[in-house]
This record gives sequence, C-alpha cells and structure tokens, in this order.
Amino acid sequence: MDPLDFARGPGLHAALVIMVAGFFWRGVDFALRRGEPNLHWARKGLHVPDRRWQIDSYAMHAGLLIVMFGVVPHILFISAITGLEWPSLPIAIVLAAAVISLASMIAVLIHRVRMPEPSIFSAFDDYFTWSAVFVAMLTGLMCYPHLGGGPATAPYAVLLTAHLIAVEVLMIWLPFGKLIHVAFMPLIQAGVAMRSLVARIIG
Repeated sequence: MDPLDFARGPGLHAALVIMVAGFFWRGVDFALRRGEPNLHWARKGLHVPDRRWQIDSYAMHAGLLIVMFGVVPHILFISAITGLEWPSLPIAIVLAAAVISLASMIAVLIHRVRMPEPSIFSAFDDYFTWSAVFVAMLTGLMCYPHLGGGPATAPYAVLLTAHLIAVEVLMIWLPFGKLIHVAFMPLIQAGVAMRSLVARIIG
C-alpha cells in the first residue's frame, strides 16, 4: 500500500480508535481516583514558571488552537467525524499563527534546556510531546499549498504523508501523555467543580 494511502486510511482509523479508547481510559481513571483530584499533572506539559516564558507558552498554545480549528482541511476533518462545522479563518492569520507557535516552541525549548538545574518538566514525556507537536506543525506548514499551487518545499506527496503520520502519532500519544490537558482540562475542571459541589451538598 502506498504510504500516503495508508496515512489517509488505515493509519488514520487506527489512530482515531486508539485516541478515543485512551480518552475513555483516562476519563475512567480520573473518575475512580480517590483523594484530592489534583489536576496539576495535566498542566505540566509545557509549563514554565518565568513570566517572560509564560508569554511564549501562551503564544504557542494560542497558535496551536488557531491552526487546529481555523484552517479548512482541519475543519472538514473534524466535521466528517463529528458533524460540526464553522467558518475558517483567513489563511494569512493561520499561517502567521503557525509561524509564531513554532518560534515560541523553539524559545521555550531553549529556555528549558538552558535551565541550570534539572526540572520535573524535562522528562521523556515533555520532550516527546514537544517533538510530536513541533513535527506535526512544521510538516503541516511546509505542505500547505501556497500561491502558484505548490507547497513550500517539494515534493508535496511526501510532505503530506509526513504531516499525516506526524498527526496520527500525536493523536495516539494525546491521551497518554501530559498533552491530554489540551482536551481534558476544561471538562475535568468542570467535573471537579461539580463533584466538589455534590460533596458539599451531601456532606
């Protein structure tokens, strides 16, 4: 089977199944967890304590969200799965967000590597998560069809295959690493608030 066909078909389907199963498993694990439901573990993936680097971190996250939900191919992909659809953003904004996000990721990585003391935020999980996100973003930016009908770097099919495989690796890793905070944090925070409210009412 051609690598591009695999990435568009069986690879994507397998990644979706693993991602959904992983989300379910992590959700059940959290629901059954005893004691204080501390969610700090879910926010540590790319956390940096310094205000200067927090700005880079926020820029990185904002850029990721714009790229994920603002470009037409991504919207169509999500729509095919969920039935939800919304207007796309101007492509200039999406491309600018991608470049800013990549630059911010590099800045945060350099800051972390240059830290004088070992950090709890510098485990395998952190660097693998950074690498998976960076490769997916970079290959997506490189294979986007620019003016003139060609990608930033040829050949397009190879770049598109690399992007799809990188995204599928990211989808598989998403539920099992710290990156899960992207999807789970709003839902879990709401669940924690609800559980605390019920506990106060019952207690």
